[in-house]
Amino acid sequence: MLTTILKSVIGVLIAWTLLSAPTAAQVPGMTAPAADVQEAHNPIKLQDLINVLRDDKSREALLSQLEAAGKAGSGTAVPTTADVPLGQRIAELTRDIAEQAVSSLVGVYEQLARVPALFSSLTGAEAAVLLVMLRNLALVIVATHGTFYLLRLFKMPVDRKLGLRAHAARPAARVALAVASLVMDVATVFAAWAVGYLAALTVFGELGRMDLEQTLYLNAFTVVQVLKVISTKILSPSNPDFRLLHISTPAAQRIYATLAWIIGILGYGQLLFQPVLAENVSPMSGQAVSVLAALIALGIAIATTLRSRSAVADWLLGRSQTDQRGRLSTLLASRWHWPVLAYLGFLFFTVLVGTIERLFGVLGASVQAFAAILVGWIVADRLAAGISGGVRLPERLNERLPLLERRVNGVAPKFLTIVRVAILALVVAMVMAAIGLFHPARFLATPLGLRLTGTVVSVFLVLLCAYLVWLVLSSWVDYRLNPSFGTVATSRETTLLSLFRNAATIVIVVVTLMFTLSELGLDIAPLLASAGVLGLAIGFGAQKLVQDVINGVFIQLENAINVGDVITVGGITGTVERLTIRSVSLRDVHGSYHIISFSSVDIVTNLMRDFSFHVADIGVAYRENVDDVRVALKDAFSALRSDPDQAPAIIGDLEWFGVQSLADSAVVVRVRIKTLPGKQWAIGRAFNAAVKQVFDARDIEMPFPHQTVYFGVGKDGAAPAANITFRREKPAVRSHETKADASQDKRYHSVNTERTAIS
Repeated sequence: MLTTILKSVIGVLIAWTLLSAPTAAQVPGMTAPAADVQEAHNPIKLQDLINVLRDDKSREALLSQLEAAGKAGSGTAVPTTADVPLGQRIAELTRDIAEQAVSSLVGVYEQLARVPALFSSLTGAEAAVLLVMLRNLALVIVATHGTFYLLRLFKMPVDRKLGLRAHAARPAARVALAVASLVMDVATVFAAWAVGYLAALTVFGELGRMDLEQTLYLNAFTVVQVLKVISTKILSPSNPDFRLLHISTPAAQRIYATLAWIIGILGYGQLLFQPVLAENVSPMSGQAVSVLAALIALGIAIATTLRSRSAVADWLLGRSQTDQRGRLSTLLASRWHWPVLAYLGFLFFTVLVGTIERLFGVLGASVQAFAAILVGWIVADRLAAGISGGVRLPERLNERLPLLERRVNGVAPKFLTIVRVAILALVVAMVMAAIGLFHPARFLATPLGLRLTGTVVSVFLVLLCAYLVWLVLSSWVDYRLNPSFGTVATSRETTLLSLFRNAATIVIVVVTLMFTLSELGLDIAPLLASAGVLGLAIGFGAQKLVQDVINGVFIQLENAINVGDVITVGGITGTVERLTIRSVSLRDVHGSYHIISFSSVDIVTNLMRDFSFHVADIGVAYRENVDDVRVALKDAFSALRSDPDQAPAIIGDLEWFGVQSLADSAVVVRVRIKTLPGKQWAIGRAFNAAVKQVFDARDIEMPFPHQTVYFGVGKDGAAPAANITFRREKPAVRSHETKADASQDKRYHSVNTERTAIS
């Protein structure tokens, strides 16, 4: 694995150097290798040249020699870079890199080795001045850091209160509290800087005058502490409620400790020690300290990467398994340290073979790219965390619009996907701009950039507006159909509002599609012109569908069906649960759900229009008096009407139709009760119960099927008599039967108590 990593690092470095070498002369701070230029010219050789040019013979001889040399050199082809083999160029390049790296390391060592000799060569006065300077600088450091830590001590209770409030706050409020804490921390840094600045001007040193070293330290302190404050707020190692990244507290503490070391070494090394040594010792010494600080920081970063590769891989793999990502994500998560080590190795060699200005240029671009990636990651992660549990609307709004929250949560994942794609595109553009491969401002200024961005924004706004319009219309329909608020909608209003919502949805989809195609640059005029032909073709090919729609339109115009009605269509009776322009959905008494297209409907029987009737056909025995039966039925109806639970549904008196038919064993009479729509079934069941009670009380027989048995007929036509004797039989308990058997026989005879015998 280590060999593979080294190969990758060397390949990246070679490719980078090959790409950047031809433009080295154009980059500020970069110079192409050139031959050594002699800084001091020899005056004797110049005088000899002047004497030769003054003498005619000598001048002619010199010209002859130069012409001969020119002719001799014209026949020799000068090898160009293209003629040099690729392997030779790579070998020369790697040789130059190795030589420059070794030379840089040797130079750093030599400059650092000279520092003790320089200090030992100081005179007594120079040493005294140096000690005074170091003392004043140390006092300023103590004053600045003392003030800073004292202010932080006073600020700790405020941080705890903000943390407690952030623990129970919403994400937006939590971000606001984190920003407030960040502002207070930055104010603490600048307050400590102001105290150190004031102490340097008034107390430590000459009044009203600051040493260069004190100014450099205060500037370095401000930069280092502000960067540490920003890192603290991003990682929040001591307060997880302010943490912007979903990592554990130990991981946040380790990352912050590493960043604090790197920031401190680079900040104080580049902003304090490098200029101090360059001013007081030599520029090369300052350059050596700058290189040494950069190498130490890179060494810490490389060691931290190698030490944390397993922990970070486990963290990434855990998130990948949670998000159910593919094998590519798993592979990238387990090999995350490879590109990081390659990048750090590139920075390491840049420090050795390049200039410090080039290093800062690379670091600046890296910081911009990393900041773009970090901000994009935080925003996308926070959006996902905020929407993962669903959008929660206020309870009062949910009571009025019960389906609004479900509709919003239905589109929230799709909206989150669009936002993530937009964030990814923005991050990629910013990263490419940071490394110089892409310039967003220039691209947006081009006609293509303006058209592309305008189209994307326009399409997004069209889709967003269409969804909002549909959401408002659907929510208004839900509010009108909600019986708990406002006026209760009638069945006709319910039907029309449902159809209006369906029709509005179709119109919104069609209009949105037309506007979207128009924004994408498609001319919709030919599409509209061809829509008629397409509609005609669809009409011929889908005649049933057209018939469904036409029948549905006329059924609605005639107000034949409403949601909630009990109807009979296509031989099926049930309650209307859903009604569209093409079909009707019924739920029958057994709970079965039927969808019937209007093209198959010839007759619509609505059992709930205006009023209903319960028609009762009641059979009585032939021996009963019809007038007595009529009185009994009216009394049963009066008892039913006196019931407070049934009386509101009865809207008319009992109608007596008389004898309906003379059946085999019964006289059938018919009565009718007028009820509210849909109440006829309940009233009928209650009326049947009342009739049974009255008939039982008055001994009015409701006959069951009868059968007559003949025992033969004589020649004279007379039937002989059949003498039948009825007697009750009681079974005797035999001696061998148990009491349990006897009790079982007793139970049997309790059911069959009458036995007949023919004698």
